[in-house]
Amino acid sequence: MSNLDPTSVVPGLDHDEPVEHEPAGGRRRLLRRGRVLNGVLALALLLVAGLIVTTVRDGQAEPTTAAQVVEVDTGEVTATVSANGNIAAGTTANVDFAGSGGVVTDILVQPGDVVREGQLLARVDRTTAEQALAQARVALESARAAYATTVQQQTSAESQLDERSVDQAEVAVEGARVSLRSARQSLALTRRQQDASLRRAEDALADARRALGRARAAHQSAPTPESGAAVDAARAQVTTARSQAVTARQARASGILQARQQVATADQQVRSARASLSSARASVAVNRQGPTTGVVAQAQAGVDSARIGVAEAREARDQTDLVAPTRGRVAQVNGTVGEPSSGSGASSSSTESASSSSTTSATTDASGFIVLTATDALQVTADVAEADIAEVEVGQVAVVTLSADGTEVGGTVTAVDSIETITNNVVEYGVTVTLDSSKGVRLGQSSQVVVTTGSRSSVLRVSSSALTTIGQRTTATVEQPDGTTSTVQVTTGLEGDGFTEVLDGLADGATVVVPQAADPGTGFTFPGGGGGGGGLGGGLP
Repeated sequence: MSNLDPTSVVPGLDHDEPVEHEPAGGRRRLLRRGRVLNGVLALALLLVAGLIVTTVRDGQAEPTTAAQVVEVDTGEVTATVSANGNIAAGTTANVDFAGSGGVVTDILVQPGDVVREGQLLARVDRTTAEQALAQARVALESARAAYATTVQQQTSAESQLDERSVDQAEVAVEGARVSLRSARQSLALTRRQQDASLRRAEDALADARRALGRARAAHQSAPTPESGAAVDAARAQVTTARSQAVTARQARASGILQARQQVATADQQVRSARASLSSARASVAVNRQGPTTGVVAQAQAGVDSARIGVAEAREARDQTDLVAPTRGRVAQVNGTVGEPSSGSGASSSSTESASSSSTTSATTDASGFIVLTATDALQVTADVAEADIAEVEVGQVAVVTLSADGTEVGGTVTAVDSIETITNNVVEYGVTVTLDSSKGVRLGQSSQVVVTTGSRSSVLRVSSSALTTIGQRTTATVEQPDGTTSTVQVTTGLEGDGFTEVLDGLADGATVVVPQAADPGTGFTFPGGGGGGGGLGGGLP
């Protein structure tokens, strides 16, 4: 076919569509353009084929990153739980004034001071206590004088005094009787008056109801605005009469109740007066017989009671001094000179004591006038995550690391909260660790607590990263001496922080391949990817 044949196939044109005749230069340009397009298409096909071949070869090539392996050995497996907390006092003592207190005159310590047992801490004004002691001493002298009088024979003056007391008791009885008669008469009068008032109110209510009935009948027979108004007025009159009847009933009940109470009071007064008369007569009879053993004993009891009063007043005076009940460090001083010793609400605390009070407030009410904390029993309360708390138990050993200098102090778990604490939607539980030593440790220091929740020594173990767990099944990829690998099922025991105890499935000295986790973005692999689905490439059965 000639190059100038107008029926030549040109890319992009239909084979059956003839090409319009053009000048020779135009036809040559069209032919050159067709050849270029055909070449581009051929080159594109070659590139696609090359990419396919390269991809297939890459998929069949060995990984360029060497697999990481670990060896099964015998050693220790330790599981721990860690949390943060602050050093606090294990025990706190609230020291208050034991007596009635008073105005504070002296405060002799300040937060941070270490005090010994029996050391004077503060004083309150003792003026009132001194006065009470003086009165108690006077009462003791009076009791002694009464005892001396009791054991003596009765004089004529005392006999006349006894008779006069009997006369006065008889007069009191008669007066009480008169009061009782008056109260009963008042009750009867009140009942009559209230009954009459109630009858009038009930009659008025009945009249109002009858008037209302007549008004309604008149309105029904001849409805007019005037008859309607008459019905409304009659209805209002019934309402008023009903209210007055209710008030009358209440007034009757109240008046009769009050009158009965007066009768009961007067009757009790009669009984009391008669008892006093009997007592006076008996006392006169006893006095005329001379002091009996019982009377003397009673007088002696009065003396003894007065002596106890003196001792108590002396103790109250001594309680104006506040002393330390035990050795400790002053955490808070909740008082101010010149203010009452209780309820002052004042507080003076250093950073250390404030930190201590904040960490112990959950278990100790630090509300004493002076708060002492133990200097030899320190503890840390740390918040453990919900996922780890099930492994923590009382009695487990712990290591407390001070954040300031990295000092490590041993400790023991002494308490685990059963009630959760929710902070920012995070559930945590408080764990208290008591330190084995308080040397060099100060209240309020921040620290990290590591609790050993489990430990096995001299057991078969393997790195936890070499195991793959899916559901209830744990496997490992074992590398043979010839370089081949096989997947075996492993029975595990304690899962520690870095190692896991092997109970079955792996032998001591076996080489285990660490699963590689592929990064889908770069194609590179990283060891330790077998914890989840990354270990599925080992050919599980």
